[in-house]
Amino acid sequence: MRIIILLLFTFTLAAEPLNVKVSAKSAILMNAETGAILYEKKADERAYPASLTKIATVLYALKKNKKDLEGIVSCPQHCLRRMNKNVKIAHSYKDPAYLLEPDGTHFWLKKGEELSFLDLLHGILLSSGNDASNTVANYIGGTIPKFMKGMNTFLKEIGCEDTQFMNPHGLHHPNHWSTARDIAIITKHALKEDLIKTIVSTKEYERSQTNLQTPKKVTNHDLLILPGKFFYARAIGMKTGYHSDAGYTYASVARDGKRTLIAVLLGCDDPHKRFRDAIRLFEAAFDEEKEERLLFRKEENTFSRDLKGAREVMKATLTEDISISYFPSEEPDITIELNWEYISPPIKQGNCVGAIKIFDQQGQELSSSPLVATINVERSLPALVSAAARGEWTCPLEFQKILILFLGIGVMLTLFGLSRIQSKE
Repeated sequence: MRIIILLLFTFTLAAEPLNVKVSAKSAILMNAETGAILYEKKADERAYPASLTKIATVLYALKKNKKDLEGIVSCPQHCLRRMNKNVKIAHSYKDPAYLLEPDGTHFWLKKGEELSFLDLLHGILLSSGNDASNTVANYIGGTIPKFMKGMNTFLKEIGCEDTQFMNPHGLHHPNHWSTARDIAIITKHALKEDLIKTIVSTKEYERSQTNLQTPKKVTNHDLLILPGKFFYARAIGMKTGYHSDAGYTYASVARDGKRTLIAVLLGCDDPHKRFRDAIRLFEAAFDEEKEERLLFRKEENTFSRDLKGAREVMKATLTEDISISYFPSEEPDITIELNWEYISPPIKQGNCVGAIKIFDQQGQELSSSPLVATINVERSLPALVSAAARGEWTCPLEFQKILILFLGIGVMLTLFGLSRIQSKE
C-alpha cells in the first residue's frame, strides 16, 4: 500500500563529547555501527598514517577478490625493489612510490616465491609486510599504480574526503596522507569483512610452506590483544604503524555488549602512548550509562488529517510512547516523520492509519509507534453519491427499506395533494 510521508522536523540533540586527554597529535573515537563521533582531536588534520594504509589495501583487495582466497600468487622482482630513504629524498620522491626501504617491515618474500592470497593478507595485517602489500596490489591491479588508482577512487566512494595514498604499504611519501576521521571510516568498512576481523584478532599465524621457504610463524603487533601490561579484554584488534615522519600510529577496535568502537591515533611520539590513549578512550566510553528521552507520550498527542470524501476530520493517536535511548556522547541528530497510510473513508475506530517514526542521521530507525483512528470516519453525502454512480457503493438493505418507505409516503402525499386540487376544481 502506498505511503504518504510527511517530514515533521529534524533537530540536533546536545551530545556530550568525552572528556579525555590523549597524547596523539590527532585522534578520533567512532561508533562502528552508527558512525557517531564520541571524541575528536584535530580529526580532520592531514597526517601520515604509515602502515594504517594497509587496512585500506586489504579492504580494497578483498572487494576485488573475495572468492579465490587460496589462489596462488607469485611475487615478482619489481615488488621487492628497495631504495634507501635518503636516495628517495635526493630524487625528490620522483621514483615509484611503492619502492621498499631496507629497514621496513616485511613478510620475507623472495623473487618468484608462490604463496596463497590468504597468506599474503595475513602478512599485510599481522607482519605489516610492505613486500606483501606490493605483491597483493600487483596481483589485484595488474600493476601497483593501477591498484592505487582504483583504491583511491574506492576510498572516496565510501566517504573519505581527505585521503590520498601513493603506495599500498604506507612508507613515507610527501603526497601520501589521510586524517584520523578518514582512517576511522576505512576501519568501519573493514569491520564489515569477516575475514579482516578474523585476521586482526589472530595472535599468531603460521605462514605456509612455499616453493622457496619453510613455514614461518608471525605474531600480531597489537598489544591490546596480546598478554602483557597493555592487554585489554574488550579489544578486537586492528593495526599499528610507524615511520619517522608519521610517528607512531594506531587504529584499534573494542567491543562491549552490542557497542563496537573505533579509536584512531596519529602522530604519537612513543610506541606505548598510543596503546594507553586507546584504552583511555575506550574506558571513558564504556563507563557511560545509557540515557532515555521521551519524545511523544501516547495519551498526550493527537494527530488530525483531512481526508477527501470524509464527513469529518480523521483523528489518530499513538498506541505507545515513543522514546529513544543513547549514550551521552552519542546523542543523535534525529529526524521525526509522520507517515500516513494512503486510505479513504469509511474508517473504523482502532484502524491503523499511519505511524510516527524516529530516524538517526544515518537513516536507521530508532523508534516508532503505529497511529490508530480514535473515531469512526464516514463518507460524506457527495462522496456516497459519487461512489454509487461509479458502482463502488450499494446502499445497505436497511437503508433501502427506509428509503422505499419514505418514497411510498412521498408518493401517497403527492397523490393526496393532487386529488384535493382536482376536487376543488
